[in-house]
Amino acid sequence: MDEFVPDAAESAPMETPPVLEVEPAAPARRRTWLWVSGAVVATGLIVAGVQLWANLSYDDANDAFLHARVSAAPATATLIATMDSADKRTAAAKALEGVSAPELLSSENRASLAAAAEGLATDLADAGRIGLDPPREPQKKPLMPWELFLQASDLRDRTTALEDRTADQDDAARSLSDSVGDLDALGGRILDAAHAAVPAIEKTSVDSRFAPVIELRKAADEVKSAGSRLDESASDGMLRLDKAVTAVRASAKSELAAKAGPLYETRRKVEAYARSISGGVLLEFVWTDRLLGQGAGQSGAGTATWDANDGGTSHITLTNSIARYWPAEWTKALVAHEVGHSISAKCYEKFDWENEHANEQWATAWAMSWGYDAYDSGANNYGTPPKSLQQAAKTCR
Repeated sequence: MDEFVPDAAESAPMETPPVLEVEPAAPARRRTWLWVSGAVVATGLIVAGVQLWANLSYDDANDAFLHARVSAAPATATLIATMDSADKRTAAAKALEGVSAPELLSSENRASLAAAAEGLATDLADAGRIGLDPPREPQKKPLMPWELFLQASDLRDRTTALEDRTADQDDAARSLSDSVGDLDALGGRILDAAHAAVPAIEKTSVDSRFAPVIELRKAADEVKSAGSRLDESASDGMLRLDKAVTAVRASAKSELAAKAGPLYETRRKVEAYARSISGGVLLEFVWTDRLLGQGAGQSGAGTATWDANDGGTSHITLTNSIARYWPAEWTKALVAHEVGHSISAKCYEKFDWENEHANEQWATAWAMSWGYDAYDSGANNYGTPPKSLQQAAKTCR
């Protein structure tokens, strides 16, 4: 058999398929995908980094603001309390403008008080402009990095502003506190001077009925108890005291007018003597022509009531004949006997004060303790008191 050998044309189709020629391009495509993948990863890392940075920036700013907010609260509370105190002092100082008695508030103290109150009011107004409202809370934390950066910047600005306000509040509170202290010191001196003036006021109004005098003393005690704080209580006390001074002077003037007449000066001498031995018991006097069937010629009579409340008070009634014959020994002994009843308000425990005869014996013994004759002192009507009662009477002054 003949061997078949294909010719060249017929053997051409047997060459390597064309698809084998694309094999070298595969490595180039893999490098492209690797580069794209790397870029994506890098971008993701950058985005994640920016997000982290934005979050950290916001968190730091938020923490700083919250810290400043907490630190600001005590300063605001202190300033509010100090402003309230200053406002009360200013109101109290202005209220004292209503005090009319110069003994209670001198023209010099009045001027000093007005200047101090005006200065404190100015400081108070300045403090009020600083701002007292609590800072608002931060907004809800955003998600987007640009929003985080914007809010972080806003929080930093608010933190700076809040820290500045806190410092201003501290300064204002200290300044106001100093001014309040100065006004309190001035007020304390004024209150002390007013209280110290009361005994002299009472002395010049000795003819007053004792109800206004008792009110004067109570008002003076209220002023004294106010201490050194010029607050509403102190100003109320001063105004009450000023009103009491006016009342006690009006009462004294009225009583003196009622005693007008020919025996006016002598009656005042009799009353002055009675008060000089009354041991501080407040006395009121009534004068009459007749009492207990006495008062004509060289006869005279008197009565007295007493009350142990309010330091001791007593009403004494005397016949005009005592003033006519004053200072005869019998008139002075009779007056001493009536004051002996009056001073029972202080010494009633020294005798049987619930027994009428014991009261008269006590008054007689008390008049005798001043050196008056037993007969003129009351022994002619009530008998001579025992020695023990005479000795007890000497201890009551």
